[in-house]
Amino acid sequence: MDNTVTKSRISNTVKTLEASNADTAGIEVTGGSFVPLLTTLDIATYDRVTIQIRNQDNSSTPVVRVYGSLFPTPGTEPSITTPLDSKWVQVGDDISVGASSGAIKSISTTGLKRLCVVARDSASNTQTFPIGDCVVFAQGTV
Repeated sequence: MDNTVTKSRISNTVKTLEASNADTAGIEVTGGSFVPLLTTLDIATYDRVTIQIRNQDNSSTPVVRVYGSLFPTPGTEPSITTPLDSKWVQVGDDISVGASSGAIKSISTTGLKRLCVVARDSASNTQTFPIGDCVVFAQGTV
């Protein structure tokens, strides 16, 4: 799965990045392992990200985690059993997104080089996150 990434420069001192999943079939999330909603993003030159997740399913509450890394190439996005030698570390708390609801979180990412967003269903349900149901907006200084 790839991300759709849009970068822009707002002024001489501010730049932004917006990313969402580009999978037109949607991302299938189950009660097992964490599945990447957004694969690895290069955020080395951004200071803050805001993540918005929309849950269109009316029967499940997915758990979303944001992972960051200082390593330039941290490898595959984390799963439910992230190995002890993983180069990814969870940033912030778990984000529970209620049924037919949404959530938004802002995170300081100063110093991080990479970021990814993963999710799993909190029960044994399976749901699909359509294209654009997880969006990351990053802002940094030039």
